[in-house]
Amino acid sequence: MSALKKILQDVDEVDLTPMIDVTFLLLIYFMVTTMLKQPEAELSIQLPGKPQSSDITPMDMLKVRIGDEGEVYLNGSEIEDGFDLLMPDLVANLKTQKAMRDQLINSGAKSKEEAELKVEIESSGIAEHQASISVLNACSSAGVNKVTFTFQ
Repeated sequence: MSALKKILQDVDEVDLTPMIDVTFLLLIYFMVTTMLKQPEAELSIQLPGKPQSSDITPMDMLKVRIGDEGEVYLNGSEIEDGFDLLMPDLVANLKTQKAMRDQLINSGAKSKEEAELKVEIESSGIAEHQASISVLNACSSAGVNKVTFTFQ
């Protein structure tokens, strides 16, 4: 019984000194590594919104539609090589359109915002993804930088 009383009377002590040291080290670490100025504030990002001048009317987008079976249509007319992965007819049409619009920009007849070539890809929900990738590759080959997607 005396052994049990001795065990119950013993008080366990926890040395808090190392915990306090670690807390101060963490505090110093976070104070040193915290940046006082926000890096996002230095980025120059133009957010989408209303055009600055209302007299800018952009030219129509080219609409590429991908059908259920993977057939490809450019502004309503079917591209004959729609099932070819390289799509040379689509690339040629896009290059022609881009060249015409670049000529309008270079001559000063239209501004870049008005005449820049933009392509809208409308894909069927059941079309294979390879058809969309092939159209994107064709846009890249033609030098088109502005592409948007819509789905049926």
